[in-house]
Amino acid sequence: MSSDESSDGMEELKELMAVYSNNGNRKPAARENRKKAAAAPPPSYVEVPMEKVIFGDKQKFLSNLAKSVGKKWNPSDDEDAAGIKNDAEQTSGKRKAAWTDSDDEDIQLGDVKRPTKHTGPLTHLRKDKSYKEYLTARFQRNLNQPKWAEKQQNDDSGSSSDEELLKTVGFIDHKAKKRELRSKTLNFKRVRDLNRAKYCEGFVTSVQFHPTSTAALVAGENSLATIYTVDGQKNEKLHSMRFKNYPLLCSRIAPCGTKAFFGSVRSHFYAYDLLEAKETKLYLPGDIRSMHRFEVSPCGKYIAVAGKFGAVHLLTASTNELLHSFKQEGAVRGLAWTADSKRVLCCGSSCNVNVLSLRQNIIEHYFIDDGCINGQCVQLAPNQRLLATGSNEGVVNVYDYESIFKSQTPMPEKRFMNLRTAITDLQFNHSSELLALSSNLAPNAVKLAHFPSATIYSNFPDQNDSVAFVNTMAFSPHSSFLAFATKGKRVPLFRLKYFKGY
Repeated sequence: MSSDESSDGMEELKELMAVYSNNGNRKPAARENRKKAAAAPPPSYVEVPMEKVIFGDKQKFLSNLAKSVGKKWNPSDDEDAAGIKNDAEQTSGKRKAAWTDSDDEDIQLGDVKRPTKHTGPLTHLRKDKSYKEYLTARFQRNLNQPKWAEKQQNDDSGSSSDEELLKTVGFIDHKAKKRELRSKTLNFKRVRDLNRAKYCEGFVTSVQFHPTSTAALVAGENSLATIYTVDGQKNEKLHSMRFKNYPLLCSRIAPCGTKAFFGSVRSHFYAYDLLEAKETKLYLPGDIRSMHRFEVSPCGKYIAVAGKFGAVHLLTASTNELLHSFKQEGAVRGLAWTADSKRVLCCGSSCNVNVLSLRQNIIEHYFIDDGCINGQCVQLAPNQRLLATGSNEGVVNVYDYESIFKSQTPMPEKRFMNLRTAITDLQFNHSSELLALSSNLAPNAVKLAHFPSATIYSNFPDQNDSVAFVNTMAFSPHSSFLAFATKGKRVPLFRLKYFKGY
């Protein structure tokens, strides 16, 4: 240290001694007159810490250190470094640890974990791994950090106090994000039977919900079709339609909701006007002898009818005119329309699934259903992404709809083998999140699959609920209700609580 620096230090020390001496001279005067001292304000004095006496203040100490190494110290450098550090802490999402132990970093997994007779050899563990990292990973795997404990970033968007309230009080915010449908357990409730008001349809063959009204159509082999209200409580009867000597095997409501079509093994079918309550008897054109299985197109203009010996007939819904007849290998078991009403997918007693084109009037494409010997039913999801096929062996294959046109032997995205008897019906809900599969050869043979997880709900149906032998199924327009047409006189109805409305 130079002579100039030592002289500066001596001058500061003399100044400090003078301050302490002045404070010491005031103390005896204060003791002589205690009453005046109590009334007067307390004396102001300066306490100088020992570090400052020895090393000086912080800035001078740092400047001396910089001079010792031959550099010039600038106070703004520390401020910039502190600002950068604070910015880094704010941008990082991790919380700063309140206390750390340096010994934790030195402990390895091999120092703690020892093979015993209960654990056996620990060959699956890396003994050179840090024990702290092992415990942290194990804790996060078993118990994730709750959302309330996560570090929240400050939002500088200038949101109002009302918006801040809505962020914390979820039931007030009507725009809050809807929870996703759970994939393992389904929240549902069995309500009263859909046809509880009459039970007059006999062997129920068809059930379908009205597309716009809270009503459903139930038809059976007693030549009787009934429309019921859907509320889950009373389910009152609205209207009945009786067709003499005409057992109803298939019934469909037109997408417009103003007409209903009824088919059987006779050479004619009925079109019923729901607004005027008037029935019209129509004879099947050409060589068509029955209408026991048919589907109405989404546009409401066409009707696809399953004929004999693998024939698929295309009729107009308004004029009952035969447009074209397709021919496939094997008897027709299932029909499904695409959303644009330009294609019909059909499966038969063989392993092939055919795609019929209404524009070209030919079989546009066909593919082999994986693992299928005898096909039973086919269904296309409303989002036009998933295609489900059911076979006589109890297997349900789910394909990517676009991939079936790339090969004649596509591989399914998912295969369900939860039922051991032949699959007789498949139904997607309106959002393509649920797939219902059933078989009429065993009691309670019905399952619900969740998408996109492709898992089966383990709690549906409940063990105490008996749905008997299920022929067909139907979802309400917004999937709030699920109905089953059974071989008995009852139509069980379930309320799916996740879906709102009707």
